Amino acid sequence: MSDVTRPQKASEWLLALKENPDDKGLRSAFSQWYEKKPEHAEAWKKAVKAYKLMGIVAPRYTEQWAEPQIAEAYAPKKVIAFRRPKFKVASFVAVAASILLALILRFEPLSDYDYATATGEIRQIILADGSKVYMGPESKLKLNYSESSRDVQLLKGQAFFDVSHNPKKTFRVFSLGTEISVLGTAFDVNMVDENVGVMVQEGTVAVKPDPKKPDTEILKIGDRIDVAKSGDFVRGHISPKHISAWRDGRFIANDHSALHVVKVLDRHYSGIVVIADEDLKNQPVTGMYLLSKPVPALKALAQSIGAEAYQVTPWFIVISNS
Repeated sequence: MSDVTRPQKASEWLLALKENPDDKGLRSAFSQWYEKKPEHAEAWKKAVKAYKLMGIVAPRYTEQWAEPQIAEAYAPKKVIAFRRPKFKVASFVAVAASILLALILRFEPLSDYDYATATGEIRQIILADGSKVYMGPESKLKLNYSESSRDVQLLKGQAFFDVSHNPKKTFRVFSLGTEISVLGTAFDVNMVDENVGVMVQEGTVAVKPDPKKPDTEILKIGDRIDVAKSGDFVRGHISPKHISAWRDGRFIANDHSALHVVKVLDRHYSGIVVIADEDLKNQPVTGMYLLSKPVPALKALAQSIGAEAYQVTPWFIVISNS
């Protein structure tokens, strides 16, 4: 591996090792980089932590790439073997707090917005400049259009923006401190908990992960970035045809955590979904799920991580090991 092609940053090593986990030469080169400077070890620790914050499952063999104490803290947990359903009503006590929190988050009002969608609703709106916005379920937008600016706040949920080109007015989207700037392009913004994901389908997008820093990340077609509220971020790539697949009723997971996938599917389910066991939340999930059928999708998700989805009532599903 030449110095030209060798990753230079911790995040670049993480992506390279994720894509080629069995490449012994790559892992050897990483070990040399990791041991070269103490700050490299610290940068690696932060990069793996950022993956966890974003709900993205850390790559395989993480425990073999760094020091034991780092691996112990941040390596993904093993998938638990499937067991026969034993979930009982008494188990509800263990998830009562999660249910209450889910109810609060589901019904907590956000009064200061211009557009909103309900559970399972996808809505298209056309802005004053001709830009189109496709809003995902349970989403809220606030506009700040003027003669000199085109600013939009994504307060909740997910939206796909097809921006009308205007070199005199930058189009900006703000979400949890993350700023996305374009002149004319098409991109997707998704809020899950306190994380913001941006994926570019057309054109070029400038993303400022931390409002306190001037640093920006330039994204082109197929690029994605997941930003935590802390400003930590992880970059990656996705097939442009998979971006905003939710508009066609599909969600494509690629090594997302089970908790992330559940939160996406829950936007299409008119009830509450709770993962009862903490050890299930960070299990890796890859697959395609039909958003029009959230209950079968949730059951398929549970089965893929060695668990069971119990539909206790028509509006309440618990995913559990037992």
